[in-house]
Amino acid sequence: MRDAADAAQSAFTELFANWRTVRSPKAWLRTVAFRQMLRQHASPEYPLDMLRQEPTAVPASVRLELREETQAVLGQLRQLPLAQRQVLALVYDQFSYGEIAQITGTSEDAVRKNAERARRKMKELLGIT
Repeated sequence: MRDAADAAQSAFTELFANWRTVRSPKAWLRTVAFRQMLRQHASPEYPLDMLRQEPTAVPASVRLELREETQAVLGQLRQLPLAQRQVLALVYDQFSYGEIAQITGTSEDAVRKNAERARRKMKELLGIT
């Protein structure tokens, strides 16, 4: 959680420094924060492979009470490839496929395919027909 907060803070700081040149602040923030997280996790102390691993425990300072259904969905989301999780997060945040393509550096077609595959896999994992 702290890493995400640090990445968000850093992204906002960069946004304000570059305000005049940023055309889409929402997309810009998402992109910069995501890249900042990758940079933080690519350090020798925290290899990038650990980003794909799930935490073993929630820190004591963070008290989350998630309903059983929410925990099930989060568990299934963790089984999706990183690209599909990222696309689903951006779709959930109401970015258009064009904006998602710009953020992820892929084509709109790739975004559509990742979103479609992620939805199909989530339905399968959750037993939704």
